Amino acid sequence: MNQDNFVKNIISKDYNVSKNALTELINSKNPTLFKKLCDNSDFIFPFVKEKIVKNFVTLIKKDNLDTVFLFTDYYCWDFEDIIVQSWLKFACEDLSDEILDLFSKGSDNQKAYCAKYFSKINDSLALELLEKNSHSDFEPLRLNCAIALSAFGYKKITDDMIEIIEKNDDEFKTLNALEFLIFFNDEKLLGYIAKKAFKSSFCVSILSYLVNYYSFQSIKDNLDKDTIADILWILVDNYPENLSLDTVVQYQIFDFVKYLSKEYFNQYTKNIFFILKSKFIEYSQNEVYCYDLDKETKAEIKEILNYLCELDLNFNEIKCEIFNHNKINRYNCVLELIKEQKIISCASELAQLINQNKLDFASLTKTAQTLKELDKQDLINKDVIQNINNNDVKEFVLSLL
Repeated sequence: MNQDNFVKNIISKDYNVSKNALTELINSKNPTLFKKLCDNSDFIFPFVKEKIVKNFVTLIKKDNLDTVFLFTDYYCWDFEDIIVQSWLKFACEDLSDEILDLFSKGSDNQKAYCAKYFSKINDSLALELLEKNSHSDFEPLRLNCAIALSAFGYKKITDDMIEIIEKNDDEFKTLNALEFLIFFNDEKLLGYIAKKAFKSSFCVSILSYLVNYYSFQSIKDNLDKDTIADILWILVDNYPENLSLDTVVQYQIFDFVKYLSKEYFNQYTKNIFFILKSKFIEYSQNEVYCYDLDKETKAEIKEILNYLCELDLNFNEIKCEIFNHNKINRYNCVLELIKEQKIISCASELAQLINQNKLDFASLTKTAQTLKELDKQDLINKDVIQNINNNDVKEFVLSLL
């Protein structure tokens, strides 16, 4: 079968066409066909993927289960359950032993499937391998180990990850450990994860995992309102440059908005909502942002926008927000709003923070840029900037004056 036709057939709305393609995939024992399917996963709707997995597992019998092992050379998160659910269908001691052997000797791709299998089958013989591979650089393997060790209730591993975070200066190892803690799914660690995320240069990536993996109910029950507002701000600030709009539903943006508008409606959240509202108006009016979004996401964006339009998003206390400069996310939000809305009346307060040396270097740079946008950089005291002990920051700010 032509590989392009294979993918076309396997996603067909015609059940018989799709079934025949799946039968061909199984009978051919051809890993290349499985790879072709996986390589096209980004272009297949989620409900179609679910149908493919369900129908594949239905077609797998005990006498063709060996085919599944042939496909483990190539890993794909979207079609992981083609492998794992087929194994679980015939789970027994002998099969678990075979998977244990693959877990011990196989490639990282194969081990990732094995780890996921043992998240469902709590075989104590897998525990050592799960702990060993929990530090793997291969993300699917590492995170599937987290899921499995959580299922085992093996909480010692969370202490190991926290030790890495606390004692390691390697940002990538810290990122890996925080992602592991997210997938370990201990809600008591949510506050710790969020706190560390805000200090990481990978903040957006970590928080994206967090809001995608945990329900908003869990987030609400385990985080304070300030932290919840900070998370929403990070997400809003990164649309659409660093976060695709098709995540609006899965990241539970509407839940954040409704909760904060009712339980924490202050100038900070008003600022967030105003910026989100401005962005969604722009996206709705510009087809380049929305042309490839599904109907559910488009409807969600429209509903959020309608909700935001009903709120009184005034700037009555915006100057008070400026003096929350020690709360980095909150301060960055008000800077963005002042810059976007050209709120010149706030310029003297911003300059005051610079001239009185009240800002860290990152905030100083952003504040100076904001004053430049307002054409009020002349309010900055050059003598104060000359005394900055960081040459890069000093030269940058002076270049704005």
